[in-house]
Amino acid sequence: MITTRGMTHIALPVKDPQESARFYSSLFNLEVLSCSAGTAFLKTVGSGDLLAFGRSDMRVASSRDSMHFGFVIDPEQFDAAVRTIEERSINKISEPGRRNIGRYIFIEDPDGYAVEIFENLESAW
Repeated sequence: MITTRGMTHIALPVKDPQESARFYSSLFNLEVLSCSAGTAFLKTVGSGDLLAFGRSDMRVASSRDSMHFGFVIDPEQFDAAVRTIEERSINKISEPGRRNIGRYIFIEDPDGYAVEIFENLESAW
């Protein structure tokens, strides 16, 4: 068994790393560590979570029921997050829904990746 201390990053192929960096930094307040025409590295504020984007011509096959990733937000931010998505005309893959531990919504990023925004009502996160 390999015991980890967490993840360092998730790397995704994108058509334009700079466009992806703008999308994620402006929507999720991610800190842009570096950004060029070929790659971009962004960090979530207050943690060590990294997103790495590399320029590629690969097409994305993503959906809420298969490959997706998510961001957890505080419950009091959920309604404002939905308003922001609507104000920016970001493609919604789903309308807001509810699980027993919080509400969620799935959106699509500029490359077609499904991104979940999740309000977690359990204090473990």
